Parts: sequence; C-alpha cells; structure tokens
Amino acid sequence: MTKTLLIILFIFGLQAGTLEKIKKECNTHNGESCTYLGILYQVGQDVNKSIEKAGIYYIKACDMNYSDGCIKLGDLYYFTQDLQNDNAKAELYYDKSCKLKNKEGCRKFKALVEENEELKQKKEELKRLKEEQKMLIIEAEMLDKL
Repeated sequence: MTKTLLIILFIFGLQAGTLEKIKKECNTHNGESCTYLGILYQVGQDVNKSIEKAGIYYIKACDMNYSDGCIKLGDLYYFTQDLQNDNAKAELYYDKSCKLKNKEGCRKFKALVEENEELKQKKEELKRLKEEQKMLIIEAEMLDKL
C-alpha cells in the first residue's frame, strides 16, 4: 500500500474487508501495513483500542526493517504510561530506525541520548548534594556535643 492510500484510509475509515486485506499484507512481510495496523490499534480507529496490539504490529514492522515502524515503537515506549515510559527501549528502536537511514529516527535518538545524559548529570548532582547534606548533619551533631 502506498502512504497516500494509507492516509486516505486513516482519514475516511476502513471499508468492509480492508482491515483483513491490510492484516494479510502485514503477514506477507509488508512493514508499512504492519505499521498502519499498529496506528489503528493505538488510536482505536475501526478496531478496539489496544496498546498491546499496536506494539505487536510495530514490532513486526521494525523486525522487517521498516524504519517508521521502529519510530512508532520507540514513541510507544517513550510516551505511553502503560509501558512505563521505558526510555532504554525507546532509545533502542530510535537507534535502529536511524541505522535504517531514517532522519526522524536519528533526530529522536539524538534527543533521547541527550535527555538521558542530562538526567544522569542531575542524578549525580543530587547524589553530591545529599552527601554534602550528610556531612553538614554530622558537623551539626558534633557542634551540639560541644
């Protein structure tokens, strides 16, 4: 299926039998169709909403080296509360998309790596401040004993 056709189907809804046709294409190793199915399940259009099924279809697409499927899977892990915002998995799938020459995947991978580095630095700073606080408490207790 072409992207234009997928957009039209998404906007106007699925016609009878179209969902089965898309599933069949996905099962014959069409990553674009698998990604589209993931989107349908993620938003609940013409199917019962299911983050789990969306993830299954995105995984299939990414396993077929369809870079947009990898990005959608990364987004699912990064943004979805149900998946506990797993940044490590999001980073993994953005990286794979980047390696498949997808510019958006590269951009998201870079942003997530930078975000993780900032978070690491903040944790290190917090640890340092806690150590300083412990030392001040010890000093205060020693002064109280004098």
